[in-house]
Amino acid sequence: MKTIVFICGGVVLSGILGSIIFMGYMGMLGSLQVVEKEMGPYSLVYDSHLGPYKETGPLFDKVYKQLQAEGIQTRLGLGIYYDDPRTVPADKLRSECGVVLEDKDLDRIEELKEKYQVKTLEKRPSMVVVFPVRNSLSYMLGPMKGYPALMKYARQKGYQISMTYELYDEAAKKVYFVATFEK
Repeated sequence: MKTIVFICGGVVLSGILGSIIFMGYMGMLGSLQVVEKEMGPYSLVYDSHLGPYKETGPLFDKVYKQLQAEGIQTRLGLGIYYDDPRTVPADKLRSECGVVLEDKDLDRIEELKEKYQVKTLEKRPSMVVVFPVRNSLSYMLGPMKGYPALMKYARQKGYQISMTYELYDEAAKKVYFVATFEK
């Protein structure tokens, strides 16, 4: 009987330790540093979405593939999330998801505006949190750490947030949670 209890205890302890190590690897255990810096400008080719934010992934892929067919390669994705999912029903959440044009393709903006939704996010003072991308789970865990850090920092500084967005840098394996603000 003692052997079974010992084995069960070892299994439970191993599971707990494994979970802690995994959460640390995913970036969930440490605190995130908020940095103030200028972000932008970004020329965004995007598609609009109404509904749960968890359903936006295919929009990024769609826009990326459409631009790729046009001979445009991009390395940054950008999602603007207009509503707080804690207070707005999931089916009413508004977002715009797409890719950032690189400098070499900016001369094609007028042409692209004929086929796609295009906007420019101007350079603005911003609060920024960087979260590592380890795997697809990072895109679900990141907002749970990134947005609370930004909101807490904004409250402490007395800043009024004007817009939030996420900048996805696949090459660097990072997500930048960005909140533009007014002092």
